[in-house]
Amino acid sequence: MSSLTSDQVALQLDALDGWNLEGNSISKTFVFTDFASAIAFMTKVAFYCVELEHYPNWSNHQNIVSVKIGEFDQSAVQGRDIQLAKRMEGCYTA
Repeated sequence: MSSLTSDQVALQLDALDGWNLEGNSISKTFVFTDFASAIAFMTKVAFYCVELEHYPNWSNHQNIVSVKIGEFDQSAVQGRDIQLAKRMEGCYTA
């Protein structure tokens, strides 16, 4: 795993709309038009998670998906955290 410096994290988060630094993880809340759209998003992202072997902590309530990416024991945001966030953004904007 490649740890990112705080400057690298800030630069990456500037390019990711709505993502926030939360300790050594990154987080975002996605809002959809309805429940089915939220679940479709989670399903699409699940395939990327398997491909990257990296899994978010996420929850769904009706049309809202809250996501936190980062392992509880990591000492810094990792490159793969940002990579997964970018894939999520791609699924969200598609």
